Amino acid sequence: MESSTTTADEAKTVQLLAKGIMELYEPPLTTINTHLKELTEKQDAVHGMLTSERRKLEDLQNDAMLDALLADIATNKEKLSSISNSMMALHKRVQSLQTRAANVEKVAKSKAANKGGVSSI
Repeated sequence: MESSTTTADEAKTVQLLAKGIMELYEPPLTTINTHLKELTEKQDAVHGMLTSERRKLEDLQNDAMLDALLADIATNKEKLSSISNSMMALHKRVQSLQTRAANVEKVAKSKAANKGGVSSI
């Protein structure tokens, strides 16, 4: 019987020790758990903010690239206009020179015909 009393006392002692340990460690663990949840929520909020800011930066970089491309388009349009104007000026000059060459050829043929006609008389 003494053995069963000892076992009962040991079981009661174990229960009291377990209860004491729980009373000792449970409040700090609950507090730590609460703080951990708060930190996790804050971390999620910061992560969301960082993601949002990263998207904004990417959009700004895309806008900067778009602005650079638009500037290149404007520059290339000016170059194209300049080349087109130069080609038109060259075309007009070629036409003028062709007309002049045709006139010179006519005058030369006319002089040659006049020389040939005058010497046969």
